[in-house]
Amino acid sequence: MKKQITCLTLALSLAWGGTAGAAFSDITDPDTAQAAASLDALSIMQGVGGGKFEPARSLTRAEFTKLAVTAMGVPDVTAYRSYTLFPDVLYTHWASGYIAATAKHPDLAKKQIIRGNADGTFTPEKTVTYGEACTMLLRMLDYTVADVGPVWPADYIAKAQSLGLNSGLPAKDANAPVTRAEAAVLLRNTLRTPTKDGEKLYAALSGGTPVENSILLATAETDPGLPAGQLRFYENGEIVNRPAAGSLDAALVGARGTVLFDKTATAKVRSFLPEVSDRVTYTVVRAERQQLVTDSGSINVGRKVPVVAEGELHDYIEAWFDILPGEKVNLYYDKDHNLELIAVDASFIQGDSYVWGVDDCAIPKGYRIERNGSTISVSDLKKYDVVTLKPSTQTALVSNARITGLYEDASPSFRFPDKVKVLSTEFAVSETAAPTFDTAELGKKLTLLFDVNGHVRAAIPASELSTQMTGIMTACTENKVTVRLFNGQSIEGPVEKPVRDAIVGQMVRLYQTMDGYLHVVAEEKNGKNYGDWIVSRGVLGSSPVAPDVQVFERVSDDAPMYQLNLSEIGVETVSSKDIETVITDGAGTVVAIVMGDVTGEGWIWGAVKGASTVTYREIGDPDSPDYQRIPIYDYKVQIQYLDSEGKPQTVTLDVDDQVKDLAGKPTPLALPRAALSNTGEMKLASKKPIRVGTVGLVAFDGYDGVRTDKGYYRLADNLPVYVARLDKVVTLRQAKADYDNFTLYADKTAENGGMIRMITVN
Repeated sequence: MKKQITCLTLALSLAWGGTAGAAFSDITDPDTAQAAASLDALSIMQGVGGGKFEPARSLTRAEFTKLAVTAMGVPDVTAYRSYTLFPDVLYTHWASGYIAATAKHPDLAKKQIIRGNADGTFTPEKTVTYGEACTMLLRMLDYTVADVGPVWPADYIAKAQSLGLNSGLPAKDANAPVTRAEAAVLLRNTLRTPTKDGEKLYAALSGGTPVENSILLATAETDPGLPAGQLRFYENGEIVNRPAAGSLDAALVGARGTVLFDKTATAKVRSFLPEVSDRVTYTVVRAERQQLVTDSGSINVGRKVPVVAEGELHDYIEAWFDILPGEKVNLYYDKDHNLELIAVDASFIQGDSYVWGVDDCAIPKGYRIERNGSTISVSDLKKYDVVTLKPSTQTALVSNARITGLYEDASPSFRFPDKVKVLSTEFAVSETAAPTFDTAELGKKLTLLFDVNGHVRAAIPASELSTQMTGIMTACTENKVTVRLFNGQSIEGPVEKPVRDAIVGQMVRLYQTMDGYLHVVAEEKNGKNYGDWIVSRGVLGSSPVAPDVQVFERVSDDAPMYQLNLSEIGVETVSSKDIETVITDGAGTVVAIVMGDVTGEGWIWGAVKGASTVTYREIGDPDSPDYQRIPIYDYKVQIQYLDSEGKPQTVTLDVDDQVKDLAGKPTPLALPRAALSNTGEMKLASKKPIRVGTVGLVAFDGYDGVRTDKGYYRLADNLPVYVARLDKVVTLRQAKADYDNFTLYADKTAENGGMIRMITVN
């Protein structure tokens, strides 16, 4: 019955089609929705009941006065209800306390927020005009006639406009009535505008010190990965989770602004005051290593741009593969319009998920079913597939990612955990997934099923379901290895004995012994003919290729594997002789391909030198004839190169033997690019360039190519120029400014499509 209730709840939410946590169903403008949500949380301006705000209804002078007084941090006006300042506002009037507070409250009296009519009345039920509203807001900010000008209301409207109080609103006539929607925007703008003396009005509304320049990433309603009552923010380069004093409308998620705290529970967030920010929202077509392809075009992304996805913060180079097609992303820019942050909208990532063939639920009519980027039918689904529904795109995303290992530990209970340790790796478990551990036993093997977001969805006994695990070994120490599986999970754990043959960067098969040790076995090339890969058609031999296929290039048998973007392949067809290994999912779709040296992008070019050391191990007494002094070599290689942003980098790599073609001094050489992202001792191939010759400045065709005696060569991007005298690499632009002669090195001859990959100068 519990499963049926879950599905019924889902069906109702799909039928409604709203956004989680939306406070007011009758507000369609996003800016107004944010303003209303912020003021509602502060109890300044609330709805009218039934989830309605009545944004088009005009406000009276009494109502606007109440809003102004409350926004000044004076919500309780009981002490002022006995005063009568105007003959038409008796103490029995609902707004008498607010109107009297403007003259009697010590913090408000000097501001003279309101004034009566020439005949001494206030006319509280008269509709407030735009000119009157601007005047009251300016007085809240301590502006006087001397600051604004003598002409009313024109000078007041002009001043309000110059301060940005009407930002987000169309031009209005001075005598036009102010609607509730307009009042919300005006008040929101006023709260975030400094007073004449530079103070912030919102400081009086917060029980703790307000936190400025914060980005609200998610609430518990928009991201089920957050515990109930929690909010997630991005502040000063870090993710911060805070408890909420109440619920915040989902309209505020994604905004940049100021965190305001509760007056009593000062550690809890009362509201979030959004500000104008340079934020753009896109739908992802696909993510690539150096760019995001969106519904509005491609956006170049630096490798160090922070990305928030699935509640975690990483540099783009470490997280681009977590940004999935169809997801919404918010891109934030600084004042100079430099990309500052990419945040995946959690409300579009998460959806209700269930295990096909186990849970009692169906895919709603009209939903497109997608697995590994390919559209499939219901008949293609298999038992234990995890289906995640995304109402925003009406898509059912299917995952067959799983791991099998020992159930080693759990907390607080191994039968209903919120955290488990399986395959020597710790995983968080949601309340939805926790009941599936009810029959699990510690010390026994089980299989974890993951949804498309990499979250644990269910636990199945290994006797019922077991899986083969294949991936890339990315790190290795004497007693620990790290393997990134092709299903996206990263596994790190102990090994019983050191891994032999330096297989860091190689494809491995992963197991776990009953003693808890990880065991990795290098996957050798099997010599199988898989057929040609027709890239544009998405077919390899007779098998379909997933649109989000993972493509790796291994430039030699000894080289670690480098992951490519599809756009980097650059050829229409990859010959079967260049395809080493193919990984398919349960339906036979190709999800990973390992190629040989096809594109040339698997190499990184730079100035390379050895940085090896030798130590000695002594055996026996030095005075004994059996004494031995055995040398132990620690081979290292250092490369200076330019990164994808054209900045010089120096990296030292651990290698298991001396590298071919490596001289004692820096040498123009290519190393496997994948070696830069792996740690541990590796086998390392090298590639020696072709020395083309020396040319002068006039030989260069800008930064596109160069004319030589051996033909015309194109210039590679981020071409490193090694300055021997200074022992450093610089950009070609820098080198052109200081040097006249350039020695060129290419990867191939000009007639074979070679490019200049490196230059040296003295």
